Amino acid sequence: MKFTGLVLLFIGAFSSVTWADSVAPGVAMPLTTKSNKVRALVELAYKLDADTVQQDKAIAVMRKVVKLDPNFAMGHQILAQISLDPREQVEQQQKAFATRKHASPAEQTVIDWFENAADHKLIPAIMNMNEVLRQYPHDRWLVFLANFWLMSQTQYERAAEVYESSGISDSPGLINNAAYTYANMRKFDKAFRLMDKYVALLPAEPNPQDSYAELLRMAGRYDEALKHYQAALAISPRFYSSQFGIADTYFLMGEEPRARRAYDTTFANFPAIPILSQIQWRTNEASTYLREGDFEGARRAFQTIADGAHRQGMSQVEADIYRQMAIFEPQPEQALALLNKADTALHVRTHASPTSIQQEAAEILRTRIEVGLKTGDKQTADRALASLASLSEGSSDKVIESSYQGAAGACLFFAHMYKQSIPHLEEDADNPWSLKRLVVACRRTKDVVRAKRAEDILANYNTPGVDQALVVPPFRKSLETPLTNGKVKRASLQP
Repeated sequence: MKFTGLVLLFIGAFSSVTWADSVAPGVAMPLTTKSNKVRALVELAYKLDADTVQQDKAIAVMRKVVKLDPNFAMGHQILAQISLDPREQVEQQQKAFATRKHASPAEQTVIDWFENAADHKLIPAIMNMNEVLRQYPHDRWLVFLANFWLMSQTQYERAAEVYESSGISDSPGLINNAAYTYANMRKFDKAFRLMDKYVALLPAEPNPQDSYAELLRMAGRYDEALKHYQAALAISPRFYSSQFGIADTYFLMGEEPRARRAYDTTFANFPAIPILSQIQWRTNEASTYLREGDFEGARRAFQTIADGAHRQGMSQVEADIYRQMAIFEPQPEQALALLNKADTALHVRTHASPTSIQQEAAEILRTRIEVGLKTGDKQTADRALASLASLSEGSSDKVIESSYQGAAGACLFFAHMYKQSIPHLEEDADNPWSLKRLVVACRRTKDVVRAKRAEDILANYNTPGVDQALVVPPFRKSLETPLTNGKVKRASLQP
């Protein structure tokens, strides 16, 4: 399973030194609770969530913890991070901040870190993170926390630096997350070495095999990925992440009907999975129609998801579904209508943090720019770009900055200012649309080395979803289509 959400980020770091038995006394940050039972439950929750990624069970344990000790501020903070319910995430973050007076100064710093992050005050959040790492630089669970949070900000190099500087080599949960860090940097050799170690540490658990499968899939090694998913299910047939992982792999392999059968079967067998997990895989399932060119099927599937998010009061999720629908909508008027629906949903601001609201607002603006550029509506594109620039300038959010850079690069690209677009597009290298334009821009400016590098990344982009379905398969096909003169047709390089 993908590295755990803002998972049980804190647990070992803030529990008794049981979780830091290889660290010198006094290095691990103790929890501020008088209850030994609470400490034991927190340790259990860590094992369930970070090491073996049994998230449902871990969440249930942490709900019990905060009932036993309502003033346990770190318990509320932990639950806020591992919960898969947006409503609970917001409520528990508020309770963590409200009870922080009962916590130690170091724990208060961690709570402030995530309170500032949730409020989109990223500079103070970074300062909080740096301060607590300065106090406990080799605490494995603080390193775990920092590694994940930096990855959520797409700061992969810094996340890797924190892990490497810690010198920690025996924490299963951290090893798992660090492997994802390297995979996102496309350093798959390092990622697979860590996965080998993760499997060796927990040979009887399904999640190491599941994580290994996902990283192999990210590397485009689909057949090997399927074997590891099946190995996870051989250990635990109820490990639904691997069942959905198999469906995702069929999606990426271009076996769309087979993928949908696998999604439907898994949903039928696991009707009570957490809502955010449901939405993740329902969205992937809906995206399979796009690979087949069945836009009407995709519309129906995405609309069903949007309606469900609306009923659940998940405003940011609803907005994002409408935004994704606008991406594949060929009619400009309808695309703009969908973006208006996205804005309306987002402004409700229910069960969503200010950070998620700001990031979604940036993505909606970016999609408005894309619609304007594709339809020749320069006024719409320019107006949205100005708003996105203002949002980016007032924020230290790397996600928002990437949205702006990709949009600015797109505007320059459509103006045939290829050389000027390149540095902007390179700052958005996790986005298939930007990668495709980067390939073209580099070819147009005779920068063959850069073009080849971007081409390789895009051809091996293996994250299921709308962008992958629309961009990557036709790009791969264009690289494989021979012409009569024996050269490779590169239709994907046309602007």
